[in-house]
Amino acid sequence: MNMVRTLPAFAIVLAACGEPTPAAPPPQPTDSASAAPAPPPPPAPAPSATASASASADAAKPPPKQSSGRPMVMKSDPTEITDTFGSTPGAKLELGDKDIATLRIPEFALRTATNITFRLAPHGGKATGGQVGKVYEILAVIPPSPTPLALESEGPPFVLELPAGSKKDANLAVATEDDKGKLKWTIVAPKRIDDARNVAVFELTTLPGSFLHVTTKAAGK
Repeated sequence: MNMVRTLPAFAIVLAACGEPTPAAPPPQPTDSASAAPAPPPPPAPAPSATASASASADAAKPPPKQSSGRPMVMKSDPTEITDTFGSTPGAKLELGDKDIATLRIPEFALRTATNITFRLAPHGGKATGGQVGKVYEILAVIPPSPTPLALESEGPPFVLELPAGSKKDANLAVATEDDKGKLKWTIVAPKRIDDARNVAVFELTTLPGSFLHVTTKAAGK
């Protein structure tokens, strides 16, 4: 009697299906996918507070006034010049007979009609140390007030040219009077020394109502 061997069911299944197919590997990321996105450019730096303030100040400044074209007023005297000057035209005052001191009042420096005196200080005036040359006095009065005052320019600075001889260290000594009548001196450096004319040239944003003279004292003292 023929005997038939029965194979286990799982063996039959394996024989029918063959070897199992290995699973496909996962796809590899491409370069474009793996590269990190470029960071955005940094924001432009904000203007500094100083630059903003400077720009605002420049914008707030009124534009320079156009010249009227009127000829400058010329005055000269050996000892004293007193007259009324206005906003326009400018003026040039020359004081002295040999060593000439010059005060230039630019056009638009004065806000209104102003009485200005430029003279040799009476009785030699008052001076501080290091005096060079003579002592001068400038007085500015705006009517109807009779009181001299320090007058700030409304435009370009006042220009004062004083004889300085051969001094290369010529500065300007300007007196101011306190409440008790005591003089305090401020030393101001020149804009330049004009060797050809032996004068020191000073630019003053404020016209002092006081005594002044050239000095060899150092500026800022």
